[in-house]
Amino acid sequence: MSDRFDLTGRVSLVTGATKGLGRAMAQGLAEAGSDVVVVSRKADLCEQVAKEIESSTGRRAVPIACHLGEWDRLPDLVDRAYDAFGRIDVLVNNAGINPAMVPVRDLTEAYFDKLANVNLKGPVRLAALIAPRMGEQGGGSIINVTTLGAYSAGPGVGTYTALKAALTNYTKTMAAEWASLNVRVNALAPGPFMTEMMKGTAKYDAGFVERSAEATLMKRVADPEEIIGLTLFLASDASSYVTGEDYAIGGGMRSN
Repeated sequence: MSDRFDLTGRVSLVTGATKGLGRAMAQGLAEAGSDVVVVSRKADLCEQVAKEIESSTGRRAVPIACHLGEWDRLPDLVDRAYDAFGRIDVLVNNAGINPAMVPVRDLTEAYFDKLANVNLKGPVRLAALIAPRMGEQGGGSIINVTTLGAYSAGPGVGTYTALKAALTNYTKTMAAEWASLNVRVNALAPGPFMTEMMKGTAKYDAGFVERSAEATLMKRVADPEEIIGLTLFLASDASSYVTGEDYAIGGGMRSN
């Protein structure tokens, strides 16, 4: 049974990999045997996390600094990853931002574009660059990280959640378009996890963490490491007949 989750000999590229869910996913993938491309905006953090992963797992980890919101930089990111490893078997589109609580009436074009570039355009562009090359090597798995908020939204976060909802829709489109390449594409929608993003939201809303916990059946906020199990399922042969699906992971949190 464990062989189905074994990622030995494979390469995973994780965006937003230096903190929160991305950091946990990169660690979990390496512990399952995968080499890892650690991607985030800050070079020093990428290098630090890559060294930590190599030290703790024995797998090779290559740091590549890249801003996912910069469309024209993404081809270079992909080329550098392939130069390092020669292949990418798993892409985890995890990078995302929601820097402030902004009601729809207060939206500016600059703020909207900032969120759209990272939360939607970047993941779609990166997947489109990598999927054909995955197909040439025999296939692969793409995991688009969204949010449970994509199903219900809320005041002040509607731009972030709407863009993630669009990424969910793109996930299904990608799955349909790339099935012939043996590239599986699925969405992973986290509920409340104790990440930097949740802590940041809590600065604007003192009761946010407590309300989030109460909204789950399990009455708690998850640790980032609890994302690893579902990530490994979607990345590995354990989910070989799964594509175009949208997996919630939120302790039973209701989306309406």
